[in-house]
Amino acid sequence: MAFTIKIYEKDRYVFTLLKKRLSSFFPDAYIIDPYFDPEDPDDRFSNYTKVIYDPSDINEEDIPQHSLSLIRLTDDGGLIDCARLIPMLRPNDDLPTVLGPVTGTLSAVIPFVYSDVRDRFISDISSRLQGAEINIRLDFTSKLRAGWRGPAGCNMTSLLEACKSKRFVPEDILKYCNMDDMGFLTPGSTAGYDDVYDLGIRRSGTLLDHASRLAHSRTGSSNVLAVVEGFRTMDLPELLCSCDMVYILLPSKSTGEIAGAKDLIALLTKTLGRERITVCYADNSAELDKNDSEEAGRRLVV
Repeated sequence: MAFTIKIYEKDRYVFTLLKKRLSSFFPDAYIIDPYFDPEDPDDRFSNYTKVIYDPSDINEEDIPQHSLSLIRLTDDGGLIDCARLIPMLRPNDDLPTVLGPVTGTLSAVIPFVYSDVRDRFISDISSRLQGAEINIRLDFTSKLRAGWRGPAGCNMTSLLEACKSKRFVPEDILKYCNMDDMGFLTPGSTAGYDDVYDLGIRRSGTLLDHASRLAHSRTGSSNVLAVVEGFRTMDLPELLCSCDMVYILLPSKSTGEIAGAKDLIALLTKTLGRERITVCYADNSAELDKNDSEEAGRRLVV
């Protein structure tokens, strides 16, 4: 059932993160910004409309009275928690609505270790990727660091080029994948050494958005694991905002990398939320430690 979600949020960055996150759970929804286009025509094709508003931007009484449902963006602590918003965005019909289970997940690993150590960690956590029929691995890395290079395993470039088409659908990802020796379906490496970076951050973001929709689709059951390396730190929050879980893999608690990673951990915690960030150590990959960085400010999107 198509419906509209209007988000009254003046911060365009926060709106973009919210749109990507909510579209994973409501792929049929029109998600619009009334500040940008108050006369959006998508309302004509919707069965109903939900309105989310930021009380720091607009008062409830200033929102058009024809709105059928008003939802406050932040909770009492000022946190933007999508787990709270999602149930309120579902249809509120008199009859109960039966929704198919969302069993798939989109996870990302940001490794600061050698590739063989990284792949042992991925093999270790693959046993935790349950509840789906297939597991997919996408390597957003240089060709040198990609996990698999079989004779037909250089399809990542083709996949990144194809996903920009308007005719591309999330299920098309599977057309570019082959099985690796760890049980993942994967397109393997890129054709050129730096194709991931040459094609630009937006192309990788587009593919991750498609991967998120595939993982959360009600017509199939897939887990997607993305290996993310070599991107600018400031680009990571927007790139990873569709992920359900982000693992930051460090060599050891006793090494200096943990001090250098604090800024990255704090940045991702601030924009993605504490619940979606896990800091891991290669010397004890079975132990998945939730990061204990300080709480970020008011504007968190979880």
